Amino acid sequence: MVERVRAFDWARTPLGAREGWSLSLKLSVDMLMATNFPMALRWGPELILIYNDAYTPSLRERHPDALGRAFTQHSDAFRATLMAIHQDILSGESGGYALERMPLHVQREGGESRLAHFAVSYSPVPDETAPTGVGGVLISAVEITAAVETEKALRDTQDRYNRALDAAGGVGAWEWDIKANKVYCDAQYAMLHQVDPAFASVGLPAQRFTPAVHDEDRDRVAAVALAAMKTGGDFSDEFRLVQADGSIRWVVASGHCFLDAEGKADRNAGVVFDITERKAMEAELLEARLDRDLAMEAAGMGRWDHNPSSGQRYWDKRSCEMFGVAEPGPRDFESFLALVHPDDVEGVQAAVTAATDATGDGLINVQYRIVRASDGALRWIETFGRAYFERDQCVRFVGVGWDITDRKASALRLESQEETLRLAIESADVGTWDLDIKSDVLTWSDRCYAMFGIALGTPVVRGDFYTNLHPSDRAEVREALRRTLDGRIRADYDVEFRVVGRLDGIERWLSAKGKAFFDGDGKPTRMIGTTVNVTDRKRAELHLRLLVNELNHRVKNSLATIQAIAGQTFHAARSLPAAQEAFTARIIALSEAHDVLTRENWEGADLMDVIDRLTALHGGEGRFALDGPPVRLSPRPALSLSMALHELATNAVKYGALSRPGGQVTIAWSVDYSGVPRLSLRWIERGGPPVEAPSRRGFGSRLIERGLAAELSGEARIDFLPEGVECSITALLDC
Repeated sequence: MVERVRAFDWARTPLGAREGWSLSLKLSVDMLMATNFPMALRWGPELILIYNDAYTPSLRERHPDALGRAFTQHSDAFRATLMAIHQDILSGESGGYALERMPLHVQREGGESRLAHFAVSYSPVPDETAPTGVGGVLISAVEITAAVETEKALRDTQDRYNRALDAAGGVGAWEWDIKANKVYCDAQYAMLHQVDPAFASVGLPAQRFTPAVHDEDRDRVAAVALAAMKTGGDFSDEFRLVQADGSIRWVVASGHCFLDAEGKADRNAGVVFDITERKAMEAELLEARLDRDLAMEAAGMGRWDHNPSSGQRYWDKRSCEMFGVAEPGPRDFESFLALVHPDDVEGVQAAVTAATDATGDGLINVQYRIVRASDGALRWIETFGRAYFERDQCVRFVGVGWDITDRKASALRLESQEETLRLAIESADVGTWDLDIKSDVLTWSDRCYAMFGIALGTPVVRGDFYTNLHPSDRAEVREALRRTLDGRIRADYDVEFRVVGRLDGIERWLSAKGKAFFDGDGKPTRMIGTTVNVTDRKRAELHLRLLVNELNHRVKNSLATIQAIAGQTFHAARSLPAAQEAFTARIIALSEAHDVLTRENWEGADLMDVIDRLTALHGGEGRFALDGPPVRLSPRPALSLSMALHELATNAVKYGALSRPGGQVTIAWSVDYSGVPRLSLRWIERGGPPVEAPSRRGFGSRLIERGLAAELSGEARIDFLPEGVECSITALLDC
């Protein structure tokens, strides 16, 4: 644009040839061309347009024809919108205007046109040659698209945390049934108007809301509403609301008035936004006349100018405040670098070196941290600038900088909240869903797709949801959904059900919770909610029920076993002390067997664990020789074998191989898997006193040969050989 402005035939415009321009106009154009920030200038009564490179995207196809164009050559709509602002500034009646979040379609690199947002300020440019002392209007456009999008993303993230809320904070919505004279609104709108939200949701006369409107605004607000009722269509107005504590809130109300078939006002509806902070800013901007530097300050920028050849440096007041230094700012580049965070010095130096290199594009755009000199605060700064060269030497380096600490904090907060949300959802195995009642379309998160065993991104409707439900649960889920979507009931959706994955065929238990939203007629429009995978919990509950049932069964069996042991032990042929000793030993053996099973949650036990407990009680590994493969026993064989081995060991300690030093017991076992798995176990005693067959069989022998055989669906035989007792046991492994 520098070359384009120089080559332009200004003599054909009301401004005349450049040689005849006023000093103020020349200086303003030089500043315009020097900055990398979007700026434009409208000069003279005709408001001739001059702009820089950064401003061209907002002109789109009108560039470059817009250069040198008078304000009257723009469209009627454009003139009607902005003419009054320019005339007020040129006449000296206004010190400037500021428009926040102004939406503009801009043309990006590659020809792409997209919607961007700007903070636009209009400021007077002093000129002694002008009749009013104001020669033109300086237009400064700060693109805040990134900040707007960041704020939107932050609100969206916050909204996911507060799905149960009906409206976002700071925004109120209303609907006025004009014929019935009833206003329905959300809680925020009601509180702004000092109305109890509990009554506002069921409808109140419009007169209940008007007392909160400021006395100076009430008639105008009524006039806007009446005008909309006559013609229908959109309307918008800004006004003040008096709060219960006496404070004033500025709001902008935007809505639409709907007419019935006869052209009469039927209802109007809309939203209000709290613009108190914006109004406060506008009031501050309008309190003083803004020259060029103040216009940049209002945009949050500080200006700097450096002549490398002479060493002259200039920082405006705003730049000095941002860095916390006294005016006129750092005396040299080294003093400036001393304010930069040590970790960012190298990057800033590299950016400055590249920008002031005559072989480059002469531009700088860098973000860096500073340690503010006045208070030691860490602040983020973004700088835009351009270098100018003569004979391959940088003769001028100018630009602007502004504090982006809040923007960085917002981006970091957004990233942190998104990460927190992601971790919470992942750790809880939670999926989110959104049902559009009208279209019946379901929008699922990635977790929901995984829970239902459906490929990610597959379009899903309500019918697909029912298809994946377990047939036994469909009726209950349909009834829960019906009650939630019934405008008379509006029950919370809270149901647990099974689904069968479409792709993997896996059955999962899910817990779903949701909430429905209704229109003014009580018809459902939308339903949102979450789904949690509770398969592990359901399995645990089932396992607990099985354990309780098993415990009941085992307790009954144990009592029966103890009863049998007592009956056989305390018979008349045995003395009471001997019977007590035998009974105690057998109860201990039964307890040992139970301990082994308890460690395994009564799901079974390893044969080696049973034998290890036995050897530990009766002499240790030196008195026993063990030989056999790993064998897994179910609870019933484990308990019976433990009791039998204890009886054999007790007899061996009293009368057999374990009653003498050097005596040893060999326990050998094997498993036949040719048919139904069958265990064969042998007990062989050697090194004990000579054995004589007893004249009668005791309880221990009967327990092994009769009870054990019955319990294990097998055989058991004890042989009293002279060299030592031998016992052979065969049993089914799963019985």
